[in-house]
Amino acid sequence: MTPARFRLLIAAYLSCVVLAIVGHIVTAAALPPALYEVVKLADSHGWMSSWVGIAYLTSATIATIGLILFKAWARPMFAAVTLFGAMPWDGVTVYPAMEYAFVNLEFVLAGAILAAAYWSPVRDRFITKT
Repeated sequence: MTPARFRLLIAAYLSCVVLAIVGHIVTAAALPPALYEVVKLADSHGWMSSWVGIAYLTSATIATIGLILFKAWARPMFAAVTLFGAMPWDGVTVYPAMEYAFVNLEFVLAGAILAAAYWSPVRDRFITKT
């Protein structure tokens, strides 16, 4: 894996993040009424709409920028943010189909980013020089 391909993988990941958000906004209202009520409740009371969500999004942004810049601290931070984001903190979650597809692809790409950051030739770019 080259640095350019690694950054392209990050760009694909970020595209999925944006498309998942767009998918949520555009298609949530098309859910059956009972499911849409669950989504509206989760949107207003979920962890992502609290200070925890703001801290998560800030950490995710910092970790992703760190990966793009090949900072050594970014690998474990991105791993932690990815793990934290994958946990079902809100219990049962309802996703519109488009959002669900991009959220799953987002996690696959996050795994690929972590695998490349730790176990491909690009890992040498993350080693701090003393």
